[in-house]
Amino acid sequence: MSAYRHFGENMSRIRLPDVSSMSNEQKKQYDRFPSNLVRALLVTTSSTKGYISLGASFPAGQLADKDREMVILRVGSLSKSAYERMQHLPLARKAGWTDEEIGKLENGIPDGEREKDILAFVDECVRNVKVRTGTFNCVRQYYDETQIAELILMIGHYMMTARFLETLEVDLDECATSWDAVSGQ
Repeated sequence: MSAYRHFGENMSRIRLPDVSSMSNEQKKQYDRFPSNLVRALLVTTSSTKGYISLGASFPAGQLADKDREMVILRVGSLSKSAYERMQHLPLARKAGWTDEEIGKLENGIPDGEREKDILAFVDECVRNVKVRTGTFNCVRQYYDETQIAELILMIGHYMMTARFLETLEVDLDECATSWDAVSGQ
């Protein structure tokens, strides 16, 4: 994990809006997920609301919490995203992963056939864009079509997030942000 940045290590490459100077609409979006990620998103013209809504759709989707967090941590690891790891480590633990298991997942070392197949799908999607037919068919054993579609969209969302955060060197938050308000519009 030495490739990951640590809290307080870097300054963002762009100036993040100060909470006290946000417009009412910006503050409304910031309050949904109060974090440096959202502060960076608020620099865009109109992407913040849609971005947050897409992210909020995944916990409401068909993938089990444990699978969702496994996938997000693997995407974060492949993308060397310290921010994604920081935000999702507590969620992965809450979903039932131990620290030892998390370390294995992040390094692509599965404990069983099911994890192996799902991690292979994630790895191929991140590295090659299109997952091979054999890998796709292996995941069909565990997921229906809705779950597969949600899996692919979630992988892409977290790839985009990692690239946004890492390229802009968005500072890590002091701690993971609560998801309690994220579903609000």
